[in-house]
Amino acid sequence: MNLKNKKMILIIVTSFFMSSCARLYNGSFAQSDFQLIQPDELGPSVKKWEDGVRTSGKHNEFEWWYFDAKLEDGSLFVCYFYKVHFIKDRFFIGMNYSSKDHGEIFKLKYFKKDQVSFSKDSCNVTMGKNYFIGDLKNYKITLSPDDFDGFGIDIELAARLDPYRPQDGIIKTEDDYFAWLAAVPDGHIDVDLIVNGEKKKLEGDGYHDHNWGNTPLQRLFDGWTWFRGKTEEHTIITAELYTSDERGGYDIPILYIANEQDGIIVNRFGQDGLFTRYSDRIENLYNKKNEPYFSTIDILTIDNQHIRVTGEKVIDNSNLFQRMGLPWPIKWVLNQAKIDPYYTRFNSDLIYKVNDKSQKGFGVLEIMDLK
Repeated sequence: MNLKNKKMILIIVTSFFMSSCARLYNGSFAQSDFQLIQPDELGPSVKKWEDGVRTSGKHNEFEWWYFDAKLEDGSLFVCYFYKVHFIKDRFFIGMNYSSKDHGEIFKLKYFKKDQVSFSKDSCNVTMGKNYFIGDLKNYKITLSPDDFDGFGIDIELAARLDPYRPQDGIIKTEDDYFAWLAAVPDGHIDVDLIVNGEKKKLEGDGYHDHNWGNTPLQRLFDGWTWFRGKTEEHTIITAELYTSDERGGYDIPILYIANEQDGIIVNRFGQDGLFTRYSDRIENLYNKKNEPYFSTIDILTIDNQHIRVTGEKVIDNSNLFQRMGLPWPIKWVLNQAKIDPYYTRFNSDLIYKVNDKSQKGFGVLEIMDLK
Protein backbone atom coordinates (compact mmCIF):
# COMPACT_ATOMS: atom_id res chain seq x y z
CA MET A 1 0.00 0.00 0.00
CA ASN A 2 1.57 3.34 -1.02
CA LEU A 3 1.75 6.44 1.19
CA LYS A 4 -1.09 8.19 -0.63
CA ASN A 5 -3.48 5.28 -0.01
CA LYS A 6 -2.45 5.03 3.65
CA LYS A 7 -3.19 8.74 4.13
CA MET A 8 -6.56 8.35 2.41
CA ILE A 9 -7.56 5.46 4.72
CA LEU A 10 -6.46 7.50 7.76
CA ILE A 11 -8.61 10.42 6.62
CA ILE A 12 -11.63 8.16 6.03
CA VAL A 13 -11.33 6.41 9.39
CA THR A 14 -10.82 9.71 11.24
CA SER A 15 -13.87 11.32 9.64
CA PHE A 16 -15.85 8.13 10.22
CA PHE A 17 -15.48 8.58 13.98
CA MET A 18 -15.87 12.36 14.22
CA SER A 19 -19.44 12.05 15.44
CA SER A 20 -21.24 11.19 18.66
CA CYS A 21 -21.98 7.61 19.73
CA ALA A 22 -18.95 6.30 17.87
CA ARG A 23 -16.92 3.34 19.05
CA LEU A 24 -13.54 2.43 17.61
CA TYR A 25 -12.70 -1.24 17.70
CA ASN A 26 -9.39 -2.69 16.52
CA GLY A 27 -10.24 -6.35 16.91
CA SER A 28 -9.85 -8.91 19.65
CA PHE A 29 -6.50 -10.13 18.38
CA ALA A 30 -5.11 -6.65 19.06
CA GLN A 31 -6.01 -7.02 22.76
CA SER A 32 -3.35 -9.17 24.34
CA ASP A 33 -5.26 -9.90 27.56
CA PHE A 34 -8.30 -11.33 25.75
CA GLN A 35 -7.70 -14.87 24.57
CA LEU A 36 -9.73 -15.17 21.41
CA ILE A 37 -8.11 -18.49 20.64
CA GLN A 38 -11.37 -20.11 19.76
CA PRO A 39 -12.11 -23.67 18.62
CA ASP A 40 -10.95 -24.15 15.04
CA GLU A 41 -10.94 -27.90 14.47
CA LEU A 42 -13.86 -28.62 12.13
CA GLY A 43 -12.30 -27.21 8.96
CA PRO A 44 -13.93 -24.88 6.43
CA SER A 45 -16.49 -27.40 5.12
CA VAL A 46 -19.72 -27.51 7.15
CA LYS A 47 -21.28 -30.97 7.59
CA LYS A 48 -24.98 -31.84 7.84
CA TRP A 49 -24.73 -32.96 11.46
CA GLU A 50 -23.65 -29.46 12.47
CA ASP A 51 -27.22 -28.25 11.89
CA GLY A 52 -28.62 -31.13 13.92
CA VAL A 53 -29.30 -30.91 17.63
CA ARG A 54 -26.10 -29.93 19.49
CA THR A 55 -27.35 -29.93 23.07
CA SER A 56 -28.45 -32.88 25.20
CA GLY A 57 -30.90 -31.24 27.59
CA LYS A 58 -28.52 -30.56 30.45
CA HIS A 59 -29.26 -27.78 32.91
CA ASN A 60 -28.70 -24.28 31.42
CA GLU A 61 -28.40 -25.50 27.83
CA PHE A 62 -30.39 -23.78 25.07
CA GLU A 63 -30.75 -24.05 21.30
CA TRP A 64 -32.76 -22.55 18.48
CA TRP A 65 -33.20 -22.82 14.71
CA TYR A 66 -34.02 -19.46 13.12
CA PHE A 67 -35.46 -18.48 9.73
CA ASP A 68 -36.37 -15.13 8.17
CA ALA A 69 -37.63 -14.13 4.74
CA LYS A 70 -38.47 -11.16 2.56
CA LEU A 71 -41.35 -12.08 0.23
CA GLU A 72 -42.03 -10.70 -3.23
CA ASP A 73 -45.05 -8.71 -2.03
CA GLY A 74 -42.87 -6.82 0.45
CA SER A 75 -43.99 -8.79 3.52
CA LEU A 76 -41.58 -10.16 6.12
CA PHE A 77 -41.70 -13.48 7.94
CA VAL A 78 -39.61 -14.71 10.88
CA CYS A 79 -39.82 -17.92 12.90
CA TYR A 80 -37.67 -19.80 15.39
CA PHE A 81 -37.92 -23.26 16.93
CA TYR A 82 -36.54 -22.96 20.47
CA LYS A 83 -35.62 -25.23 23.34
CA VAL A 84 -34.23 -24.11 26.68
CA HIS A 85 -33.33 -26.02 29.84
CA PHE A 86 -33.23 -23.44 32.60
CA ILE A 87 -35.64 -23.61 35.55
CA LYS A 88 -37.57 -26.20 33.58
CA ASP A 89 -37.52 -27.59 30.05
CA ARG A 90 -39.27 -25.28 27.60
CA PHE A 91 -40.04 -25.91 23.92
CA PHE A 92 -41.70 -23.26 21.78
CA ILE A 93 -42.04 -21.68 18.35
CA GLY A 94 -42.19 -17.94 17.84
CA MET A 95 -43.27 -16.25 14.61
CA ASN A 96 -43.70 -12.75 13.20
CA TYR A 97 -45.46 -11.81 9.99
CA SER A 98 -45.50 -8.21 8.78
CA SER A 99 -47.44 -7.06 5.72
CA LYS A 100 -49.40 -4.07 4.42
CA ASP A 101 -52.60 -6.11 4.14
CA HIS A 102 -52.52 -7.84 7.54
CA GLY A 103 -50.38 -5.58 9.70
CA GLU A 104 -48.20 -7.14 12.39
CA ILE A 105 -48.86 -10.71 13.55
CA PHE A 106 -46.91 -12.24 16.41
CA LYS A 107 -47.60 -15.68 17.87
CA LEU A 108 -45.88 -17.90 20.41
CA LYS A 109 -46.75 -21.57 20.87
CA TYR A 110 -45.43 -23.84 23.64
CA PHE A 111 -45.17 -27.62 23.40
CA LYS A 112 -44.78 -30.47 25.84
CA LYS A 113 -41.68 -32.63 25.87
CA ASP A 114 -43.52 -35.59 24.35
CA GLN A 115 -44.61 -33.38 21.42
CA VAL A 116 -41.10 -32.54 20.22
CA SER A 117 -38.25 -34.42 18.56
CA PHE A 118 -34.75 -33.65 17.26
CA SER A 119 -32.08 -35.40 15.22
CA LYS A 120 -28.30 -35.43 15.70
CA ASP A 121 -27.62 -36.30 12.05
CA SER A 122 -29.14 -33.22 10.42
CA CYS A 123 -31.68 -30.47 11.00
CA ASN A 124 -34.89 -32.37 11.75
CA VAL A 125 -36.93 -30.52 14.35
CA THR A 126 -40.57 -31.34 15.03
CA MET A 127 -42.87 -29.56 17.47
CA GLY A 128 -46.45 -30.77 17.28
CA LYS A 129 -47.60 -30.43 13.67
CA ASN A 130 -44.75 -28.04 12.86
CA TYR A 131 -41.33 -28.90 11.53
CA PHE A 132 -37.98 -27.51 10.38
CA ILE A 133 -36.12 -30.06 8.24
CA GLY A 134 -33.11 -29.72 5.93
CA ASP A 135 -29.65 -30.80 4.84
CA LEU A 136 -27.78 -27.46 4.32
CA LYS A 137 -28.93 -27.37 0.68
CA ASN A 138 -32.71 -27.67 0.89
CA TYR A 139 -35.13 -27.11 3.76
CA LYS A 140 -38.82 -27.47 4.45
CA ILE A 141 -40.38 -25.35 7.18
CA THR A 142 -44.03 -25.68 8.15
CA LEU A 143 -46.20 -23.88 10.68
CA SER A 144 -49.68 -25.35 11.10
CA PRO A 145 -52.66 -22.96 11.21
CA ASP A 146 -54.05 -25.17 13.99
CA ASP A 147 -51.28 -23.94 16.29
CA PHE A 148 -51.12 -20.28 15.25
CA ASP A 149 -54.74 -19.08 15.26
CA GLY A 150 -55.30 -19.64 11.56
CA PHE A 151 -51.89 -18.48 10.35
CA GLY A 152 -50.14 -21.19 8.38
CA ILE A 153 -47.08 -21.35 6.15
CA ASP A 154 -45.20 -23.96 4.12
CA ILE A 155 -41.72 -22.94 2.97
CA GLU A 156 -39.26 -24.61 0.61
CA LEU A 157 -35.81 -23.06 0.98
CA ALA A 158 -33.03 -23.70 -1.56
CA ALA A 159 -29.58 -22.42 -0.60
CA ARG A 160 -27.73 -20.08 -2.98
CA LEU A 161 -24.60 -19.90 -0.81
CA ASP A 162 -22.64 -22.46 1.17
CA PRO A 163 -23.01 -22.54 4.97
CA TYR A 164 -20.84 -20.16 6.96
CA ARG A 165 -19.33 -20.09 10.42
CA PRO A 166 -16.33 -18.13 11.70
CA GLN A 167 -13.82 -20.89 12.54
CA ASP A 168 -15.95 -23.48 14.42
CA GLY A 169 -18.61 -20.85 15.12
CA ILE A 170 -17.99 -21.08 18.87
CA ILE A 171 -17.16 -18.29 21.32
CA LYS A 172 -15.85 -20.01 24.41
CA THR A 173 -14.47 -18.96 27.78
CA GLU A 174 -13.41 -21.73 30.14
CA ASP A 175 -16.22 -24.33 29.93
CA ASP A 176 -18.96 -21.87 28.90
CA TYR A 177 -19.73 -21.25 25.24
CA PHE A 178 -22.13 -19.78 22.71
CA ALA A 179 -22.23 -21.06 19.11
CA TRP A 180 -23.60 -19.85 15.79
CA LEU A 181 -23.90 -21.44 12.35
CA ALA A 182 -25.32 -19.60 9.33
CA ALA A 183 -26.57 -22.78 7.65
CA VAL A 184 -28.13 -20.88 4.73
CA PRO A 185 -26.71 -17.34 4.41
CA ASP A 186 -29.00 -16.74 1.43
CA GLY A 187 -31.56 -18.83 -0.42
CA HIS A 188 -34.56 -18.82 -2.71
CA ILE A 189 -37.93 -19.66 -1.19
CA ASP A 190 -41.29 -20.86 -2.47
CA VAL A 191 -44.09 -20.21 0.00
CA ASP A 192 -47.68 -21.34 0.51
CA LEU A 193 -49.26 -18.94 2.98
CA ILE A 194 -52.63 -18.76 4.69
CA VAL A 195 -53.65 -15.67 6.70
CA ASN A 196 -57.19 -15.14 7.97
CA GLY A 197 -58.49 -17.66 5.45
CA GLU A 198 -56.70 -16.03 2.51
CA LYS A 199 -54.27 -18.28 0.62
CA LYS A 200 -51.25 -17.04 -1.32
CA LYS A 201 -48.37 -18.52 -3.30
CA LEU A 202 -45.26 -16.37 -3.12
CA GLU A 203 -41.53 -16.40 -3.76
CA GLY A 204 -38.75 -14.54 -2.02
CA ASP A 205 -35.37 -14.62 -0.29
CA GLY A 206 -34.67 -16.57 2.88
CA TYR A 207 -32.03 -17.07 5.56
CA HIS A 208 -31.50 -19.76 8.21
CA ASP A 209 -29.12 -19.95 11.15
CA HIS A 210 -28.69 -22.12 14.23
CA ASN A 211 -27.56 -21.12 17.73
CA TRP A 212 -26.82 -23.10 20.88
CA GLY A 213 -24.94 -22.86 24.16
CA ASN A 214 -24.52 -24.26 27.65
CA THR A 215 -24.91 -21.30 29.99
CA PRO A 216 -27.34 -18.39 30.44
CA LEU A 217 -26.39 -15.75 27.89
CA GLN A 218 -26.13 -13.10 30.61
CA ARG A 219 -23.07 -14.91 31.97
CA LEU A 220 -21.22 -14.35 28.71
CA PHE A 221 -22.67 -11.20 27.16
CA ASP A 222 -24.27 -7.88 27.98
CA GLY A 223 -25.91 -8.10 24.57
CA TRP A 224 -25.28 -8.04 20.84
CA THR A 225 -26.24 -6.40 17.59
CA TRP A 226 -26.77 -8.63 14.54
CA PHE A 227 -27.83 -7.97 10.95
CA ARG A 228 -28.33 -10.03 7.86
CA GLY A 229 -29.35 -8.58 4.52
CA LYS A 230 -28.66 -8.42 0.83
CA THR A 231 -28.24 -6.10 -2.08
CA GLU A 232 -28.89 -7.13 -5.65
CA GLU A 233 -25.39 -8.63 -5.83
CA HIS A 234 -24.24 -9.42 -2.28
CA THR A 235 -25.29 -11.11 0.94
CA ILE A 236 -24.06 -9.41 4.11
CA ILE A 237 -24.04 -10.67 7.70
CA THR A 238 -22.56 -8.54 10.44
CA ALA A 239 -22.65 -8.71 14.21
CA GLU A 240 -20.97 -7.37 17.31
CA LEU A 241 -21.12 -9.24 20.61
CA TYR A 242 -20.52 -7.36 23.86
CA THR A 243 -18.97 -9.63 26.47
CA SER A 244 -19.85 -9.00 30.11
CA ASP A 245 -17.41 -7.24 32.41
CA GLU A 246 -16.74 -10.55 34.15
CA ARG A 247 -15.60 -11.97 30.77
CA GLY A 248 -13.37 -9.03 29.92
CA GLY A 249 -15.86 -6.44 28.63
CA TYR A 250 -14.74 -6.81 25.02
CA ASP A 251 -16.58 -6.30 21.75
CA ILE A 252 -16.28 -9.09 19.19
CA PRO A 253 -17.19 -8.03 15.63
CA ILE A 254 -18.07 -10.32 12.74
CA LEU A 255 -18.40 -9.38 9.07
CA TYR A 256 -19.29 -11.72 6.20
CA ILE A 257 -19.86 -10.60 2.60
CA ALA A 258 -20.46 -13.09 -0.22
CA ASN A 259 -22.11 -13.61 -3.58
CA GLU A 260 -22.92 -16.59 -5.78
CA GLN A 261 -20.17 -15.88 -8.30
CA ASP A 262 -17.19 -15.30 -5.98
CA GLY A 263 -18.23 -17.03 -2.78
CA ILE A 264 -16.92 -15.38 0.39
CA ILE A 265 -15.49 -11.91 -0.26
CA VAL A 266 -15.04 -10.71 3.34
CA ASN A 267 -14.64 -12.97 6.37
CA ARG A 268 -13.60 -11.09 9.52
CA PHE A 269 -14.00 -12.44 13.04
CA GLY A 270 -12.51 -10.37 15.84
CA GLN A 271 -9.65 -9.31 13.58
CA ASP A 272 -7.78 -6.05 13.12
CA GLY A 273 -9.12 -3.62 10.56
CA LEU A 274 -12.82 -3.65 11.43
CA PHE A 275 -14.41 -0.46 12.76
CA THR A 276 -17.95 0.18 14.01
CA ARG A 277 -20.00 3.29 14.74
CA TYR A 278 -23.48 3.50 16.29
CA SER A 279 -26.00 6.34 16.03
CA ASP A 280 -29.73 7.07 16.41
CA ARG A 281 -30.20 5.97 20.01
CA ILE A 282 -33.34 3.88 20.53
CA GLU A 283 -35.89 5.59 22.76
CA ASN A 284 -39.19 4.46 24.32
CA LEU A 285 -38.91 0.76 23.48
CA TYR A 286 -37.70 -0.56 26.81
CA ASN A 287 -38.88 -0.32 30.40
CA LYS A 288 -35.51 1.11 31.35
CA LYS A 289 -33.17 3.62 29.78
CA ASN A 290 -29.74 2.86 31.17
CA GLU A 291 -28.45 0.75 28.27
CA PRO A 292 -27.69 2.74 25.12
CA TYR A 293 -28.66 0.83 21.99
CA PHE A 294 -28.82 2.29 18.51
CA SER A 295 -30.75 1.67 15.31
CA THR A 296 -28.11 2.82 12.82
CA ILE A 297 -24.81 0.96 12.49
CA ASP A 298 -21.83 1.76 10.28
CA ILE A 299 -19.11 -0.81 9.64
CA LEU A 300 -15.88 0.13 7.89
CA THR A 301 -13.05 -2.22 6.93
CA ILE A 302 -9.40 -1.27 6.62
CA ASP A 303 -9.65 -1.80 2.84
CA ASN A 304 -12.42 0.81 2.60
CA GLN A 305 -15.59 -1.26 2.43
CA HIS A 306 -18.45 0.53 4.17
CA ILE A 307 -21.77 -0.97 5.31
CA ARG A 308 -24.58 1.12 6.80
CA VAL A 309 -27.59 -0.57 8.41
CA THR A 310 -30.60 1.52 9.41
CA GLY A 311 -33.43 0.02 11.43
CA GLU A 312 -36.62 1.47 9.97
CA LYS A 313 -39.60 -0.39 11.42
CA VAL A 314 -39.90 -2.41 14.61
CA ILE A 315 -41.32 -5.87 13.88
CA ASP A 316 -40.68 -7.40 17.32
CA ASN A 317 -39.90 -5.95 20.73
CA SER A 318 -40.24 -8.42 23.59
CA ASN A 319 -39.21 -8.87 27.19
CA LEU A 320 -37.31 -12.15 27.16
CA PHE A 321 -38.40 -13.27 30.62
CA GLN A 322 -42.04 -12.84 29.68
CA ARG A 323 -41.48 -14.73 26.45
CA MET A 324 -39.81 -17.63 28.28
CA GLY A 325 -42.84 -17.94 30.57
CA LEU A 326 -40.85 -17.81 33.81
CA PRO A 327 -42.83 -18.28 37.06
CA TRP A 328 -43.72 -14.95 38.71
CA PRO A 329 -41.47 -15.50 41.78
CA ILE A 330 -38.45 -15.88 39.48
CA LYS A 331 -39.45 -12.81 37.47
CA TRP A 332 -39.90 -10.83 40.71
CA VAL A 333 -36.40 -11.74 41.91
CA LEU A 334 -34.88 -10.83 38.54
CA ASN A 335 -36.76 -7.53 38.46
CA GLN A 336 -35.46 -6.69 41.92
CA ALA A 337 -31.97 -7.36 40.58
CA LYS A 338 -32.77 -4.93 37.72
CA ILE A 339 -32.23 -7.61 35.09
CA ASP A 340 -34.66 -6.76 32.33
CA PRO A 341 -33.59 -8.30 28.99
CA TYR A 342 -35.21 -7.24 25.73
CA TYR A 343 -35.10 -8.52 22.17
CA THR A 344 -35.81 -6.05 19.35
CA ARG A 345 -35.98 -6.71 15.62
CA PHE A 346 -36.20 -4.12 12.83
CA ASN A 347 -37.05 -4.22 9.16
CA SER A 348 -33.93 -2.44 7.92
CA ASP A 349 -32.34 -0.60 5.01
CA LEU A 350 -28.83 -1.44 3.83
CA ILE A 351 -26.18 0.54 1.95
CA TYR A 352 -22.98 -1.19 0.86
CA LYS A 353 -20.17 0.97 -0.52
CA VAL A 354 -16.89 -0.25 -1.91
CA ASN A 355 -14.53 2.16 -3.65
CA ASP A 356 -16.86 4.60 -5.43
CA LYS A 357 -19.72 2.15 -5.98
CA SER A 358 -22.81 2.02 -3.79
CA GLN A 359 -25.51 -0.65 -3.57
CA LYS A 360 -28.79 -0.49 -1.69
CA GLY A 361 -30.58 -3.39 -0.09
CA PHE A 362 -32.72 -4.61 2.79
CA GLY A 363 -32.47 -6.89 5.78
CA VAL A 364 -33.28 -7.68 9.39
CA LEU A 365 -31.55 -5.95 12.31
CA GLU A 366 -31.59 -7.70 15.68
CA ILE A 367 -30.70 -6.12 19.01
CA MET A 368 -30.32 -8.31 22.09
CA ASP A 369 -30.18 -6.44 25.40
CA LEU A 370 -29.37 -9.07 28.02
CA LYS A 371 -29.14 -6.76 31.01
